[in-house]
Amino acid sequence: MTDSSQQPKWRKFEKLAYDIQKELVGDADVKFDDSILGVDSKVGRQVDISIRKQVGPYPILIVIDCKDLSARLDVKDVEAFAGLVKDVRANRGALIVSSGFSEAALTVARNHGIDAFRLVDTESVDWKSYVAIPCLLDRTFLHSYSFQFGSVGMLHWEIPINQQELMALEFSLPDGTPMGTLEAIIRRKWDKAQMPREAGHHTVLLADHLITKFRGIESHQKITAFAHVQQRFYYGPLPVKLRGLQDMHTGGLITRTLTTGSIEPKKLETGENKDWKQIADPSQLAILKPAITLSYFDCYSDDVEPDKPQSSTAESQHED
Repeated sequence: MTDSSQQPKWRKFEKLAYDIQKELVGDADVKFDDSILGVDSKVGRQVDISIRKQVGPYPILIVIDCKDLSARLDVKDVEAFAGLVKDVRANRGALIVSSGFSEAALTVARNHGIDAFRLVDTESVDWKSYVAIPCLLDRTFLHSYSFQFGSVGMLHWEIPINQQELMALEFSLPDGTPMGTLEAIIRRKWDKAQMPREAGHHTVLLADHLITKFRGIESHQKITAFAHVQQRFYYGPLPVKLRGLQDMHTGGLITRTLTTGSIEPKKLETGENKDWKQIADPSQLAILKPAITLSYFDCYSDDVEPDKPQSSTAESQHED
């Protein structure tokens, strides 16, 4: 068996393209370095990759030629391949290249019904590519809140009460269960999705009976919060790891699986990640729409119930 490390670079390129095709075509019969008898030429025609599949009574043949070139593929190579496709009576022909196509070559390929692909492998040493997909990050968070106190009995508070004293008050239920400060209570309700999470102003009943002591005097309170929920959007490139093909006619990527890079929302929110920008209205992204939208809610407390994880949700959108 030939050591793959000793193979010429162009041969390794063909083998990589073959492996990618095997991943993509499912149960079809994929052959590497095939020979097919030409109907017109009456000679065996060398084909880098052939794909055969029986669809009912119809035998389907696809032939693929691979070109590892330093320059973009030009017209003469496309025309020569178009002649091979016709000679072997293939149902479809495809060219896989490492460096793209000239505009004229793409035009000729399109006119002959030939698919044009650029091999993409973000982990390859010889043909390493950087791939990122346009992504929209949708953040929803508690912007601000205020509180309304209604006495269950009588209010026994000395006025004025400064904000620092108010926010430091500890509350408990009538049975003695500690509930923490007002800030802890509203943030816990937010994290457990026990209050509205849509952008806007919301009235939230925190509790209809809480007990606190202020300057030694016990008070029984019904407490309502007025919460302002905001939504912010960030747009930028999300790096991905994949191997597959880029359709040079449409610009779309074809792959079996992909792995995204990590996103650090804090760096986006502070502007530390310069590749991402805050935008006011996602509907205005007319030129390059996001392929993926990731939505998340800020999380404030450490005691969120295990059955209510605070994970982001992802919505994939079709991209040609």
